[in-house]
Amino acid sequence: MDISQSFQNALDAVVAFIPRALAFLAILVIGYIVARILRTVAVKLLSKVGFDRVAERGGLRKFTGRYTASGLVGMIVFYAIMLFTLQLAFGAFGNNPVSDLLNAIVAWLPQLFIALVIMVVAMAVANVVYDLVSNMLASVSYGRTVAAIARIAIVVIAAIAALNQIGIGNAVTMPLFITALAIIAGVAIVGLGGGLIMPMRERWERVLGRVEAESASLKAAVSDQQGTPQFGQGAYQSQQYGTDQQSAAQDAARRAEAETAGRVPPPDTGEYGAHQ
Repeated sequence: MDISQSFQNALDAVVAFIPRALAFLAILVIGYIVARILRTVAVKLLSKVGFDRVAERGGLRKFTGRYTASGLVGMIVFYAIMLFTLQLAFGAFGNNPVSDLLNAIVAWLPQLFIALVIMVVAMAVANVVYDLVSNMLASVSYGRTVAAIARIAIVVIAAIAALNQIGIGNAVTMPLFITALAIIAGVAIVGLGGGLIMPMRERWERVLGRVEAESASLKAAVSDQQGTPQFGQGAYQSQQYGTDQQSAAQDAARRAEAETAGRVPPPDTGEYGAHQ
């Protein structure tokens, strides 16, 4: 009697499991097909709107490896859809630890997406700022250094914002910040104790002297550019005056030759007369 009851219970469990297993497989197949379709649509759409060019300008191409930026986003879309699919599929078996884990991951995905968008936009802006600053300060030796500092500052601020968005900002940024302060303090203490003040002072004096010299050369170049039109106008007036003098001399020579020959020609009303 006990054996038959146990067999009946096992049979009931199998019969109850089969529909759930079929639902699990059906959800997986449908989700896989939908994920592939959405991946293809995302890649084509992003390629048409120029997302690859924006990502390359932002410096993300070196991080994507053999994938393009649009292809990488397509893969993210595919695996995100598959994650939703697994969540629904395991939900067919009722409450279980796998479903709880998948629910937590799915709830975290929007924050991850926003963090990625923040980093992409920030890196693009940082590269644009680097180009602008380096072009504006191309005539000085410290132009690229200032541009690099500006780019690093933008990327660091964006990284902190992205980490805070995904919920690990305090756990990561604070230890890094404390470590950076400790390193700076250690370098300062060792430098003060090891005689680093005088070499650094001499180096800063050389750097400041170079900056002052370059600033003076820039001011001189601007002054020369402002004075160039006046110089050109004076040269034009001098050339015109010389032409008038040459015309007057030629007219006087013709009159002298005519008087020598016994006739006096009428005065020339050419270019010299017009100027008179």
